[in-house]
Amino acid sequence: MINLFMFKKIFFSFLIGFLFLFTGKIVLAGGFNLKSIGGVDTSGRQLSQWWYTGSNPVFIGEAGAGASVEIDIDEEKGTAVADESGNWSYSASALTDGDHQVVLASNGSNITFTLTTGVDNVNWDAVNSDGGSEALPAAGVIWPGLIVLLTGAGGIVGGGKMIRASKK
Repeated sequence: MINLFMFKKIFFSFLIGFLFLFTGKIVLAGGFNLKSIGGVDTSGRQLSQWWYTGSNPVFIGEAGAGASVEIDIDEEKGTAVADESGNWSYSASALTDGDHQVVLASNGSNITFTLTTGVDNVNWDAVNSDGGSEALPAAGVIWPGLIVLLTGAGGIVGGGKMIRASKK
């Protein structure tokens, strides 16, 4: 028979799991991410160099809702503000063909890289190679927490007692 305390513990464990599962919010590591440069998907990678064949890249990323993102391209500064969903974008002014130093900053986190623009300046061998780098995983993924919750370890978090069955 389940007592009231055990019922509350189970109910709130499932309620918390339900909220994590269905809110649709993913919090990225550091709360700051560059998703694409001019339509080029960065896949969360933070490489030291990116290539873009155009001259007017649009930087698109994620940050905390309402966070300010400072953009510095060759010491020319701009600002973007993340919307209520945490999405931000910044359209750079026309860049000359060649290398440009880019620094993106928000709430103490920095993303720094060289952006090479222009069709003739793209190193296609480097672009077609992933260089052994891997995308950074998103933090706050619910599956580990959900597994813990569904296996009953969620009672530890709630301060409840774990019950162990034993033979008499």
